[in-house]
Amino acid sequence: MKHLLTGILCLFTPTAPAQKLDAIYPGAILPDDRGIHVNAHGGGILYHEGKYYLFGEHKGEKSSAAFVGVTCYSSGDLYNWRYEGVALPVSDDPKSDIVSGCVLERPKVIYNAKTQKFVMYFHLELKGKGYEAARVGVAVGDRATGPFTYLKSCRPNAGQYPLNLTEAQRTATTKVSDFKEWWTPEWKQAAIDGMFTRRDFAGGQMSRDMTLYVDDDGKAYHIYSSEENLTLQLAELSDDYLSHTGKYIRIAPTGHNEAPAIFKKDGKYFMITSGCTGWAPNAARLFTADNIWGPWTEHPNPAVGTGADLTFESQSTYIQPVIGKKDAFIFMADRWTPQHPIDARYIWLPILFENGLPVLKWLDKWDLSFFDRHCGLDPQSPADYRLVWADEFDTDGKPNPDFWSYEQGFVRNEEFQWYQPDNANIHGGVLVIEGKKEKIKNLNYEKKSKDWKKNRKFAEYSAASIKTVGKKDFLYGRFEVRAKIPTASGSWPAIWTLGREMPWPSNGEIDMMEYYRIKDIPHILANVAWGTDTPSRAKWNTQTVPFSKFTDKDPDWAAKFHIWRMDWNEEAIRLYLDDELLNETLLRDTQNGSLGNHTNPFRQPHYILLNLAIGGQNGGTPDDAAFPLRYEIDYVRVYQK
Repeated sequence: MKHLLTGILCLFTPTAPAQKLDAIYPGAILPDDRGIHVNAHGGGILYHEGKYYLFGEHKGEKSSAAFVGVTCYSSGDLYNWRYEGVALPVSDDPKSDIVSGCVLERPKVIYNAKTQKFVMYFHLELKGKGYEAARVGVAVGDRATGPFTYLKSCRPNAGQYPLNLTEAQRTATTKVSDFKEWWTPEWKQAAIDGMFTRRDFAGGQMSRDMTLYVDDDGKAYHIYSSEENLTLQLAELSDDYLSHTGKYIRIAPTGHNEAPAIFKKDGKYFMITSGCTGWAPNAARLFTADNIWGPWTEHPNPAVGTGADLTFESQSTYIQPVIGKKDAFIFMADRWTPQHPIDARYIWLPILFENGLPVLKWLDKWDLSFFDRHCGLDPQSPADYRLVWADEFDTDGKPNPDFWSYEQGFVRNEEFQWYQPDNANIHGGVLVIEGKKEKIKNLNYEKKSKDWKKNRKFAEYSAASIKTVGKKDFLYGRFEVRAKIPTASGSWPAIWTLGREMPWPSNGEIDMMEYYRIKDIPHILANVAWGTDTPSRAKWNTQTVPFSKFTDKDPDWAAKFHIWRMDWNEEAIRLYLDDELLNETLLRDTQNGSLGNHTNPFRQPHYILLNLAIGGQNGGTPDDAAFPLRYEIDYVRVYQK
């Protein structure tokens, strides 16, 4: 994993005004308007009157204890942050709960529209007492930036049992002192049955790592790690948000969860947590519920890809909706550095959705336009299908070598371009295959050769073709590719598959998408081809659709992404564009000729190709003024029964 900008000197003292940022760089130094690394760790964001406010722990060079207090920063774009000062300072009164040197963690601020007050909650540990206090602190302010006035600390819900603790569990007599050893099956069952809840009934429940959540109806909730960090609790707050109502539930008893972060999408609640491993990172956990009062269901780690087993070396702290964008959420986490606490980094990543569940993927750099490309694109598996493979192209750099290899040089159809890996790159969540007007020496040149691949001294254009041959192939399923294609004269982009066995065309070819000009009229094509009795001669089922059919309906069609889909089963191949059926080929009609031993090439696995050709037998005359050409692929997904 890259750690960007780690070579910057003088990270924590002002040098010069920070350069304006236009993106988020997870794991990098986050400079404020003074050029100083933002010091608001374990924090959360409040959006109020057109501005984001970030609150967090001020950490020192050598200590994570609170010697300053809760800091506040503001931003209009989530990239650039203005230092607003210390919203809640620690006290110099040795009798105060928040005296300098206490432990003050994970502050969160919410706004109460009824009282017009800003309310802050935080995890509080009393100075000099380690983590035994396990209290929640409350402060209130008249302005988002503070100053906040400290009100009190407590253990929540004293004298109240959780709603989901049964009567038998409430009246059970098993005590913690009955066990000489923890984590035995008997001890765990006793903990599940509320042993620690009963222990803390009179004085209130332990409250450590925490967050706040305000629901659509204005009701606010405090979610915190309790029962010796064994169990999460979710508690309702009073109408003024300053106390607990006594209504609360337990979530995942003995699951050992902390660092809760919660959000809501389409009426469903999602919560990402971490395990309890101190300052060391671990794999995130995911919980969902249809009602905030549960039941809550646990799911596998939402992080995927390299570094996912340690949540990209970070721990969750908050999930922030992006205002003005539907279904756009930012996962906020901290990469702790206990030996140098002030240097802790912020891991902020966009949340994707796959099969209705949140997914986290590493990005070195991203901006809010990411959501414009991905919102509403949750790859829900169709009925009776499951997602078996996908490449979302969300990691900047080259295509994943575990999935893709490259074609190189002159390859087919007397095309003009020289294929090379340099022209395929991932940036900002899309794979860009670029067509360039450039002169490239043909390393296979032979002056008197009759082979078109050899008798050209130079290529005048370059592009890229990538394929999953030998890495990923599939027999039947639903294939989806979301892409934006170049349409200038000479462009010949394609999405296609080839069978794993036998030479072309007896291996079978499926063209989910081709675009080129036929008699100088642009067309979208959807084709299926198989073998005959003649070498290199295919039998085709071809459907050509004039491009004007699409642009007449939407003049901006070419500037947008579209979804090409193939549904392929034992009976037929059906090719779609934005859910419109373009081609249906019945497999009963696709027997190879004698050169293919009369086999059916569509009853074998196929691999996937993505390429941009230029000119050649079908591409037409390139419009040099249109170069460079950009063929952008957002994702490739394969579902199977």
